[in-house]
Amino acid sequence: MVRNLMKMAKDGSDKSRLSSERVEEQSARLAGELRERAKELRCVYAISNICENPGLSLEAVLRGIVELLPAAWQYPESACARLVSHAGIFKTNNFSPTRYRQKISFMVQGKKAGSVEVCYLRKGCRGAGPVFLKAERKLLCTVAERVGKIIELKNAELDLKSAHEKLHSLLQSVENSREEERRRIAHELHDELGHALMAIKIDLRCLRDSCPAAEVVLKKTRDMDSIIDATIHNLRRIAWELRPVLLDEFGLQAAISVLGKDFEARHGIRFIAHINACAGRLNGHSALTLYRITQELLTNAAKHAMATKVSLVLKKSGRGVAFIFRDNGKGISESAMGGKKTLGLLGIRERVHGCGGSLLIEGKRNRGTTISITMPLTQNGERK
Repeated sequence: MVRNLMKMAKDGSDKSRLSSERVEEQSARLAGELRERAKELRCVYAISNICENPGLSLEAVLRGIVELLPAAWQYPESACARLVSHAGIFKTNNFSPTRYRQKISFMVQGKKAGSVEVCYLRKGCRGAGPVFLKAERKLLCTVAERVGKIIELKNAELDLKSAHEKLHSLLQSVENSREEERRRIAHELHDELGHALMAIKIDLRCLRDSCPAAEVVLKKTRDMDSIIDATIHNLRRIAWELRPVLLDEFGLQAAISVLGKDFEARHGIRFIAHINACAGRLNGHSALTLYRITQELLTNAAKHAMATKVSLVLKKSGRGVAFIFRDNGKGISESAMGGKKTLGLLGIRERVHGCGGSLLIEGKRNRGTTISITMPLTQNGERK
C-alpha cells in the first residue's frame, strides 16, 4: 500500500515536472516568435520613415531599405540583402549570393521591375528545420510590394517635377516675349506716333496763324489743339504703363517714385516708399520683376483692399533684396488667396519663384495685408 502511494506520488511529480518543462518550452518559443515579429515591425516602421522623407532621392530610399533588411531576419549576423531595379543595384557590404536565400520580384505599373533578396552567408542553428521562417517570406513579400509602390511614386514625382519645370520655362518665355513686345510697342507709340502728333500740332498752329482771324476758325483750331494735347498725354501714359522709360534710364527707385505719385493722383490713396539706395539701383530683369509686382499690388490695393494707405520697403538683405508691401485695407483671407479674383497674386508668385525667391502673404481682418518677398541677386543686380 505504501509502495503504491509512493509510486503514485513519484508519477505525479514526473508529470508535474514534464508539464512545467512544456510550459517553459512553449513560453520560450512564444518569446522567440515575439522577438522576431518585433524585428519585422521595426523594419516596416523604419521603411515607412524613410519613405516619408521628401528630400531623399529614389536611390537613397532603396539603399536605406536594403540596409534595414538583415536586422529583421532571425540570424542578422549572417544575413545580407540585395535589391535590383532600374535605378541600380543596391546591396549590403557583406552581400554574397549563397544557396540559402529568399528572392521576391516586385512590379511597377503591372510590369516586373526588379527583385529583393535576402541571403544567409551560412546556415543558421535550426538543425534540420527550414532556413527561413514563413513570416520572413511574408515580410519579404511586403517589402517587395512596398518597393514597387515607392518606385511608382518617385517616378510620378519626377514626371510632375519635369512637367512643372517645362511649364515654368514656357511661362517665363511667354513673359519675356510679352515684355519685349511691350517695349517695342511703347517705343513705337512714344517715338513714332508721338512725333507724328507733335508735327500735326505744329502744322495746325502754323495753319491757324496764316488763316484769317475768323472766330469760328480760331475756336476750331484751339479745340483741335486741345484734343491733340490730350491725345499726346494719353499716349505717353499708355507708353509709360507698357514700359516705363525711367526704369531703363534711371533705375527702379525713380520708376517706383513716379508710379507712386501717379497712384496717389488717380486713387487718392497715400503711398509711402522707403527704398534703400543699393536696392534702388537694381537693373535688368530683377528691377523689371519688382516694378511689375509693385504695379500689381497697387492695383489690388485700389480695387480690392479698400485701403487708404500703402507702404513699400525695399532693402538689401544678405546677398539679395527684401521687398515688403503693406496696406491698411480689409485684409485678404486664407480662402480668398486661391480664388479667381487673386490671379494677380498667382502671377506675382510665379514671377518671384522664377527668380528663385520666396513669397509670404499675411492678411488680418480689417487690419490690412502684408506681402513679403525675398529675391537672391548676383553682384550686378541680375537674378541668379
